[in-house]
Amino acid sequence: MCTVDIGRAGLTRLRWLACAAVLALTASCAASTGEPEPGQAADLPASDTNPVPRDELAPGGELLWALSMLPSQWNPHHIDGNTQQVETVMGALMPSAYRTDELGNAEPDPDYVLAADLDLDQGQTLTLTLNPQARWSDGSPITWRDYAGQAEALSGEDGDYRIAGSTGYDRIASVERGVDDFQAVVTFREPYAEYAQLFSPLLPLAYTEDPDAFNTGYAEDIPVTAGPFEPAGTDPGVQSLTVRRDPDWWGEPALLNSIVFRAVPTDAQVAGLANGELDVVQLPAGPSAYRQALALDEVTVRRAIAPDIRHVTLNGGGPILSDQRVRHAVFAAIDRTVLAESALEGLDWPVAVQQNRFLLPSQPGYQDTSNGLGDYDTARAERLLEEAGWELPPGADQRSDGASATRVRDGEELVLRMPLPQGFGTARAEGELIRYMLAQVGIEVDLEEVPGETLFSDYVIPGNFDLVAFSNVGSAFPISESRAQWMDAVPGDDGEPQWRNNVGRIGSAEIDAALAAAVAETDQERAREQLNTADRLLWEAGHTLPLYQRPEFVAVPSALANLGAEGLLSIDYADIGFMR
Repeated sequence: MCTVDIGRAGLTRLRWLACAAVLALTASCAASTGEPEPGQAADLPASDTNPVPRDELAPGGELLWALSMLPSQWNPHHIDGNTQQVETVMGALMPSAYRTDELGNAEPDPDYVLAADLDLDQGQTLTLTLNPQARWSDGSPITWRDYAGQAEALSGEDGDYRIAGSTGYDRIASVERGVDDFQAVVTFREPYAEYAQLFSPLLPLAYTEDPDAFNTGYAEDIPVTAGPFEPAGTDPGVQSLTVRRDPDWWGEPALLNSIVFRAVPTDAQVAGLANGELDVVQLPAGPSAYRQALALDEVTVRRAIAPDIRHVTLNGGGPILSDQRVRHAVFAAIDRTVLAESALEGLDWPVAVQQNRFLLPSQPGYQDTSNGLGDYDTARAERLLEEAGWELPPGADQRSDGASATRVRDGEELVLRMPLPQGFGTARAEGELIRYMLAQVGIEVDLEEVPGETLFSDYVIPGNFDLVAFSNVGSAFPISESRAQWMDAVPGDDGEPQWRNNVGRIGSAEIDAALAAAVAETDQERAREQLNTADRLLWEAGHTLPLYQRPEFVAVPSALANLGAEGLLSIDYADIGFMR
């Protein structure tokens, strides 16, 4: 699930492939021990949350949790709600069938699912035995009907549902009642290896049984929940949402009294830590905030390997970048090593460009599938632009800063729009570097600072951009979470193409086929082969320029337990608390 935390998130259910990456990138999954010495590479663990048993923690207290923006759409399966911020908040409020450990291994969450039985004898059938104590906040029980309603809504068969993606749900043939209302029998029409990512989170049937309820029911509101916390109101003045311990929760009660999720510009979040206005801050890329947080008393920076990849998305649906040659010219004109060095300097993290959209360098099967299409080569960029008809004006001289004059074609200047979130200094610095690089080959970039809360809803999702940079957040279900980002358009009821999570608006039947083969393949080696095929085709199509992998740094009070840099670990919000 990728957000307006342009540092680490973006469209968060664009979550990226990296399940096995954690195993490959770290030799130990123990918690980190102390801060790294400046200039030394950190030996990061799979997760770093200060795990402490509940009975050793003090009940009570309030946690002030920083978000980069306060969403307006709280349905995590809606295309506008497909953000890291929504996932963070709704994790405290909504049910999920499965939870994952720090290595991405999934098991049923007993608060909602008592048992999950997979039958592969004849096709694929998953039987979920539900916890009969589980209730929605309106008092109704959570039954097989809620699972059936979500499966139908997210199947992709009804274009009126503005879903973020249909992967997995599009392979379900039926969800039927089992021995009683508290058993859901999920029958698949095609094999689906990552079935454990389904129904996470789960929505009530009342908000999936028709498109209008799905699209608008959780807009500007969180009407029905089923978690250890419940909504306790918003404060538009300070852009905050408060959740409090739910007295009707049937599981272990939440240790905290409340959590206040507060929208604060990224550049101001460390200052909020220092003055006591914030407790939990996801640190952005860049050494400044990292070093400032390290220096604070009674604050710990928890660090973990993150399957997060920073990238630049190109909008192939726009008039200029619809030309594959121009997209490849942009690739060739961007020096990715310089961008990585600028972002990662001082972060105790190795600088290396990412050559694969799906697999990380230390993961089995990783290949550089680019065939040189990601190489920095200004001469090649200029040649491709000439071939596409974009020429330098006659007699044009270089500008005083060494950049070329802006290219033109049929009287139109070659100008690309790149929206940036306001209040994100690292994003601005990155944008300035990209603008300078593209100017060297005659491409002008118009950097447009926009409110962070509107970046995705008003610019990225509707295709109101030419270039945009953000980070995709990995998950334990790599193929499922990222597949929708690359899939070709489907026709809407009006005949117009619907791109859903593919904000680059570039696709093909060949890419879809490779991804479909990967998601159905239970043999990991063959699945990786299909992923590398898909990645090669994406390079050739000019879809999204991967930049570098990022670590996860989260600053929290030193006394806080069971929260921090989680990696692939599912956080149990009820267990978050302060040490005695």
